[in-house]
Amino acid sequence: MKTLLLTGATGLIGTNFLKTMPSDVFVFGIGKEDNVAMYPMADYIIHAGGYGQPAKFMADELATICVNTKTTLELLRKLKPDGKFLFISTSEVYSGAEPPYKETDIGTTTPTHPRACYIESKRCGETICMAYRRMGYDVKIARLCLAYGATRKGDARVLNQLIEHGMDGKIQLLDKGNSVRTYCYVEDAVGMMWDILLYGTQPLYNVGGYSKTTIAGLARKIGKILGAEVFLGKENKEDAPEEVSVDVSLYEKEFGKRELVDLETGLKKTIRCYIEH
Repeated sequence: MKTLLLTGATGLIGTNFLKTMPSDVFVFGIGKEDNVAMYPMADYIIHAGGYGQPAKFMADELATICVNTKTTLELLRKLKPDGKFLFISTSEVYSGAEPPYKETDIGTTTPTHPRACYIESKRCGETICMAYRRMGYDVKIARLCLAYGATRKGDARVLNQLIEHGMDGKIQLLDKGNSVRTYCYVEDAVGMMWDILLYGTQPLYNVGGYSKTTIAGLARKIGKILGAEVFLGKENKEDAPEEVSVDVSLYEKEFGKRELVDLETGLKKTIRCYIEH
């Protein structure tokens, strides 16, 4: 039987990986306080640990840096010579570039950026992965962009907050909501990442969806589903990028274009999970 190590097993991405685990794989879910050294050598490792929510990853910057660098290195040392490793990075490494971001694009942030603990540690984690790849290990990186789905209440991501507020009957945006985002339903994102882990030939892939919307449009869709009123702010937030989206043509060239869950369907599925739990 094959062995798989999974970090972030209780998060949005990790829980959905667990739902799709092959029956011939023995899975070890690693908690954030666990010592990686206590776990066995593994055939597969998926490093999905670390918050993707700005409020949480900025609350403990050193912990954020460690999970993307020190933990990444410790996990790679647990990979069998013929094993496969997936590091889940972020489209935030493109910050400052022109969307839709290609894998060859380079962001313009610096260590003084408010989110540097996340962006720069993800970038460093990618560098560690590339060093192992050059040593002959089968290591891949997925730059994930705006995956969404049902998580535990209190998730600070915009989409989840809009749903929680909508369930209370009122959605109030802090600005006009003109920023454009391209979302990817979590089950689709996980499916793409399984392809990358098991069969990918390239070191780095973007993972994202096609469902483009403004934040105001997103709020209205959620409000319509939940029967909640939507109110827009008067100003635009200066620190929010105008658009966030990734080019997934490299993935499509290798695996073909996937039939992805559209935004309205994905929102209904996500909201149904919130209501049922």
